[in-house]
Amino acid sequence: YNTTNLLHLLRMVLREGLCVVVVLLMTQVLTEDVDCSLGDSTSSCKTCINGTRSGKCAWCKETGTCLPYNPVTDITNLPNCGKNFYASNCVVNHKMVIVGVGIAAGLVILFVTGCTIWCCCCRGRKARAKKMRKQEDEYQAQRDAISDKHEAGRADRQEKHDAIRMKYGLKKNNAYQQFD
Repeated sequence: YNTTNLLHLLRMVLREGLCVVVVLLMTQVLTEDVDCSLGDSTSSCKTCINGTRSGKCAWCKETGTCLPYNPVTDITNLPNCGKNFYASNCVVNHKMVIVGVGIAAGLVILFVTGCTIWCCCCRGRKARAKKMRKQEDEYQAQRDAISDKHEAGRADRQEKHDAIRMKYGLKKNNAYQQFD
């Protein structure tokens, strides 16, 4: 074996080991039996949720009982209770928490999408406009250089023509004077 094969094998073993650990933890969370029965007769939402099994029990409002709650499997519906239960606090029921989390996630997605669109489109438009201005300035400089070159050539030709006219006496001082 060379070192790249050994590194590849080590990565594969670590990845597989990590997957096994995650699966074992998930099965422990899913299969853990929790006793949420409250011994005293004055059971309430606060004693159920804030008790010793915090995060593992939920308060069913309909039946007034404390039931085992698994946050992985019992997201929308609690067995023997329905949808009206309190899982993490006694102020807002779990259905409203899910709706609120969904709305917050939607707002975050909209915000990220808006920022992405703004960064890609608006800032890109400014960069394209700057690039177009730079190209236009370059083209204008080229046109000015060509125009200056033509103007210099035109002046040089005019000078040569004037010299030939003077040589043969065709040039008059007054351009608007009549010929004799």
